[in-house]
Amino acid sequence: MDEYNGDFLVADEKIQQGMEWSDTMTIPIAGEKREFGFVLLDERVRQEVQSALPLEKFKDYRKGGMSDEQERLMELQRKDELSESEQEELVELAEQVNPEEEGRDTLGEDAVNALMDAGRHAIEPTEDDVQDIMQAPPNIQEQIFDEIPSHLDPETARTQLKSYMQSRVEGQPFPIKFQIGQRAFMETVAVQGNGFRNQ
Repeated sequence: MDEYNGDFLVADEKIQQGMEWSDTMTIPIAGEKREFGFVLLDERVRQEVQSALPLEKFKDYRKGGMSDEQERLMELQRKDELSESEQEELVELAEQVNPEEEGRDTLGEDAVNALMDAGRHAIEPTEDDVQDIMQAPPNIQEQIFDEIPSHLDPETARTQLKSYMQSRVEGQPFPIKFQIGQRAFMETVAVQGNGFRNQ
């Protein structure tokens, strides 16, 4: 920005963009495709992933260290819109592929665990998720918030729903954390090198 003499306020605009950046990806759950929101990794989580998984090793894995089926699965997950045949293919591939097992064979246990932890941190409610909980009956709100809120605004709903989602993706059978962790790490690295994509 021309009106600034120093650099921090310019950098601060980028910091704010990073904190507000979000995207979605499709993950099949028990034969049905579901959209999950995620955000960029914060500095601490990104460093923890890179300590366990050097960037060059991750790039090699992305280029040739995964099966053709997993590559195709991730390609479909990145698409904003899927045709009916692509939706069916996505569900079928999800039944065939075990991303966490493939990752452990190629990347090692520490790297997979770091990506799974990254996925737990990065998971984020979508706007539809927030609206759902805002309009949910009291018994569902109580299940999410441990009480029936007397007042609920969208920001409070988003914050508390994120915490609930983070707890729910622990110890469950689907590769939600690992797949979100890979995508969030990839997007965070891309932003560092190339700036922000148009949303």
